[in-house]
Amino acid sequence: AGPVQSPGLRCVAMIRGTMVGLIVSVALLAGLVSSGGGATRAQNGAEPTSIFSPIAGGFTLLVNLDEASDPASMLASIDDFVSAAFAFDAALGRFRSFRVGQPALSDLRSVGRGTAFWVFVPPERLDGDLTFWEQPANVRNMAQDLVPGFNLVAWTGSDGVPISEAVDGLPVRKVFSWDVAAQRFEIWDPTAPASISVDFALEYGQGMWLDLGGTETLVWLQP
Repeated sequence: AGPVQSPGLRCVAMIRGTMVGLIVSVALLAGLVSSGGGATRAQNGAEPTSIFSPIAGGFTLLVNLDEASDPASMLASIDDFVSAAFAFDAALGRFRSFRVGQPALSDLRSVGRGTAFWVFVPPERLDGDLTFWEQPANVRNMAQDLVPGFNLVAWTGSDGVPISEAVDGLPVRKVFSWDVAAQRFEIWDPTAPASISVDFALEYGQGMWLDLGGTETLVWLQP
């Protein structure tokens, strides 16, 4: 299954298993894995040299923290589990996909530096367990280009910054963060009551959906 459907917002979504594509409604959306946080550091300290991102059966939202690379090379260490990867092209409003062993069905040639992207693991390959993707933490405080509407973006700033503080001054309508263990989304909505809006703390290497209002493209500078 893909992201949970609910009334309201709509965005282009990931592709389930072997399906070529689908569109889903997004209005339940959630924070990175609750067991151990979004990514496990190779060491304690403010500037880790490696990140271990947890991956579960189903969808996982990852961030490329190294140089741009073709997805086959980038995911080679976990290709026994991952069957597909998806990067969102905000300008076109659609996903590009990479299918392991299926070049004819793949149009995602490269995942850029500091880019958030989805991977899909058929649930039976992990049987309820987690695996981890290790990568060097080579991207820091990278500015993110935003367009009106949905943007799949990475956080490469400091740990522990509340999302409300991180996007202060931007015309953000909602931000959605993915819980890989629960396979569901969590939502921060500045116009909603606190009981249903979660001002989640960001973690270095976290990906998220950001719904930007207004009519202009903007640059999000991350502390």
